[in-house]
Amino acid sequence: MSFPVVPVPVVVDASVVIGAATDEPPAMAALDAVQARVLLAPPLIWVETANVLVKRKHFSVPDAVFVLRSMERLGLESADRGFDGLVEAMALADKHALSVYDAIYLWLALDIDGELATLDRDLAKAAEAEGVPLAIKIDG
Repeated sequence: MSFPVVPVPVVVDASVVIGAATDEPPAMAALDAVQARVLLAPPLIWVETANVLVKRKHFSVPDAVFVLRSMERLGLESADRGFDGLVEAMALADKHALSVYDAIYLWLALDIDGELATLDRDLAKAAEAEGVPLAIKIDG
């Protein structure tokens, strides 16, 4: 008797979304690697991504909305862990010298026993230290 293997969910951080929006090969490869998987992120991802696209990458608002809608169509869903999740993320941020913004992605991956897709080297290092598998490998 065989049982179907259910893919582990992947927590996607803003670096992957922003990188894909700006056609960075590592980000494009990351999204290809996690296709057909459950993709989750804290609700912060929408605001964080929109802000970077419009303010730092100088996307027009319609172009930024297109990127966000594209991620939504790919199946990226918000997963909020509430105030307790924030407290856990703060502890992780302190432990690994991360921003709380980055640590919230790590906490979500820990909480759901998922993998993490990030292009952020510090976040990837913290994930590995916490035993969170990386959905993509970062060169260098």
